[in-house]
Amino acid sequence: MDGDHGHTGAQDDRTPRRLGRTGRLLCVAVLVAVLLAIALAVGIPGRDDPALLDQVHLPWWVLALAFIATETFVLNVQVRRETQTISLSEIPLVLGLFFAAPLPLLLARVVANAAVMVVVRRSPPVKMVFNVALLIGSTCVAISVFSALAPSTGELTASSWLAAYAAALLADVLCALAIGAMIAVHDGGVNVRGLLTEAGSVLVPALGVTIGLLAVTSLVASTSSAWLLVALGAGLLVGFRAYASLAERHLNLERLYRFSQAVSSTPGTDELMGNVLTEAREILRAEHATVVFVASDGGLVARIGLGATGRLTRSEAPPSEQDAWMIREVVDGGGTLLMPRGTRDPRMREWLEAAGVRDAVAVPLTGGAGIVGVLVVADRWGDVKTFEPDDVLLLETVTNHAGVALRNGELIGRLRHDALHDALTGLPNRTLLQRELAAALEAVASGRSAGAAVMVLDLDGFKSVNDTLGHQQGDALLVEVGARLTAALGRAGTVGRLSGDEFAVVLTGADDEEAAVRVGRRVLRALEHPVVLDGLEVVIGASLGIALAPAHGDDPAGLLKRADLAMYDAKTSTRSLRVYEADLDADHPRRLTLASDLRTALQQGDLQVHVQPQARLDTDAVVGVEALVRWEHPRLGWVSPDEFVPVAERAGLIGALTSQVLEIALAAVASWRAAGRDLGIAVNLSTRSLQDPDLVDEIARLLRRHDVPAARLTLEVTESSVMGDPARAVALLHQLRDLGVRLSVDDFGTGYSSLSYLQRLPVQEVKIDRSFVAGLDRGTENVAIVRAIVDLGRNLGLDVVAEGVEDQATRDRLAAMDCDLLQGWHLARAMPVEELLPWLTARDQAPHRRTVRAVDSSRRA
Repeated sequence: MDGDHGHTGAQDDRTPRRLGRTGRLLCVAVLVAVLLAIALAVGIPGRDDPALLDQVHLPWWVLALAFIATETFVLNVQVRRETQTISLSEIPLVLGLFFAAPLPLLLARVVANAAVMVVVRRSPPVKMVFNVALLIGSTCVAISVFSALAPSTGELTASSWLAAYAAALLADVLCALAIGAMIAVHDGGVNVRGLLTEAGSVLVPALGVTIGLLAVTSLVASTSSAWLLVALGAGLLVGFRAYASLAERHLNLERLYRFSQAVSSTPGTDELMGNVLTEAREILRAEHATVVFVASDGGLVARIGLGATGRLTRSEAPPSEQDAWMIREVVDGGGTLLMPRGTRDPRMREWLEAAGVRDAVAVPLTGGAGIVGVLVVADRWGDVKTFEPDDVLLLETVTNHAGVALRNGELIGRLRHDALHDALTGLPNRTLLQRELAAALEAVASGRSAGAAVMVLDLDGFKSVNDTLGHQQGDALLVEVGARLTAALGRAGTVGRLSGDEFAVVLTGADDEEAAVRVGRRVLRALEHPVVLDGLEVVIGASLGIALAPAHGDDPAGLLKRADLAMYDAKTSTRSLRVYEADLDADHPRRLTLASDLRTALQQGDLQVHVQPQARLDTDAVVGVEALVRWEHPRLGWVSPDEFVPVAERAGLIGALTSQVLEIALAAVASWRAAGRDLGIAVNLSTRSLQDPDLVDEIARLLRRHDVPAARLTLEVTESSVMGDPARAVALLHQLRDLGVRLSVDDFGTGYSSLSYLQRLPVQEVKIDRSFVAGLDRGTENVAIVRAIVDLGRNLGLDVVAEGVEDQATRDRLAAMDCDLLQGWHLARAMPVEELLPWLTARDQAPHRRTVRAVDSSRRA
């Protein structure tokens, strides 16, 4: 029994762990060394012994030809994912033991088997080394055992017969153990029962030994019987090969029978496809099986695959160029594709390389409406055989059974359902929602419905759930949200999942905005109660955008887009629900122009940064400035930040805008420090900036580049930007505080959670909103608010900055309240960066005069 061990590179489902490539090579080297050591130990003592019988002289090349013949006509037996080759090589081995010296016999067997492995089997180098070592070791063991047990009288006796049996038996035990060990190495562990089973399968060689002994007896009696023996041997080899082929066909018939029974009794889609692919893979003894379902127009519907791990995978991804070729060849041509190893067809080689397999068979899969797909089996186990025309017939039989199951079942309907529904939540997906919305809009257009509405809902803080509790709990949260939304909506409409943590609702018969808003608030209330995940109560929120038909559009894509714009606006503000308005539309001509031109301006560095000084009220000393971004459009003139900053947020440009402002601001601070002015600078952060995980690293990099102390940079955030995602924002602010930068709350007093969140935020400064400062001379209410903020800041150890100070009277009132800093026109208007140093010099030269820079009011901060 010869070992032909084929490693396929995929893990057996039944083995929990396998060695890496380096580990396997090391184990093979150890096995080779052991086999060669055995050969040296048992072979050296008898290397010069003569042949036992001298009646016939067998040259080594004659024995080599006999070994080649017996190794070519073999029986290949599949053991798990490996192929063992059983031959009648014991016949020439017995002849050699009796009629040849040890060294010629060893040479003949090694040369013959090496030739077969190179020419016939095309074995890889590692396998060749192992098999040669195995042949050397087993042949030396056979020669040694035979020499030790056979009588040295030079006669053919019963004792010499027993010696031949013992020699072949022990040689095959060694082969079985070595092959079993090799299989164990590739499977990732030693299976003692498997090794014993392999060692016990030595009854097959007894037939070859018996025939060999009959041949020896015949030759001793008469050398002229050699021609009869040659004819007998040829007949045995042909019969042996025929038996092997018959046994393989019988085994395939058994597998087909089991397959037909399994398919006919499979109720579910996944179970049916699992059985089809599993049996197709087992029958053809391959690693992978895939079925590709196609629509009537040739488009891909779904791809279901089964790999070495035994798990079904499903995909609706469009086919690659190579897959499209394969599908056309099989579906349009209605034929089969046989792609064996070593094929010279360039398209086949291209497909095999793209798929990462060595060989494959593809046949059409027929359903009730004709050809509905392609069944592909790839990567045959082992290295001995590749796919042959008989395998194509087998796979065609498999597809015929599968086609019957398709026609009798509801597989196509189930696949269509899966294509239109979300796999996780079971809700309609984007495709089905658009169909539902299209039907609703058609009803509105025909007058059968008063109106329709679409809602887009996005969860708040979903990423933090995934990051903290893991994706499994995140999936559980999505399932729960889908169930709550469905229950809250009832029969009023359809709930679907668009992607990630984004859901949509289609309302039919929504005849006015008020009715849609009522349903929207009911949907949001359904999410107010905590969700228990992994033993923890998780509070979830959501932002909801609503678009109405026909008021806001009459096509599904446009209406969904407008609802998405409204949702985004709700997310960036403190509101949880927003109805679409025209000024939100990113396709507004002016906004579209601004988005395109703003991208160009950022790339070309056309944005400017102006600065407005801040001075201490007690000393009147200028201690810092606030950076204010300015954009002079080449055609539209000066564009207000209130207009182009939201455009930057919607167009995904806010990160680049913030980085450019920080770059210019810190470069200015560095130049002022070089000129002897140690001033700080404040830069505003948007809501999107507080959601950027790379912000801290970006600021640290810019501080290092310009060699500016972190304490000279103040980052201003608004209460509304923090309230968008409090947990993430507070965590990011703590990282910035650890970096050493100063933090300030801008527009303080306008939010609804100022006092509660101020204690949680790691800030050093608050800025009183200009609306309170400008109204100090109009009533006691604003005076009380400003005084309360100043007192609060003093008690919390925070600096208080008053914005919008425009006259001396307001300045004096703030000084009387012990406010720390002022900023406004009374001190100076915003000016270009390069004009700050001259302004400071002029102010120093006239300390008792208030200098106010004349700037067009349209450029006011």
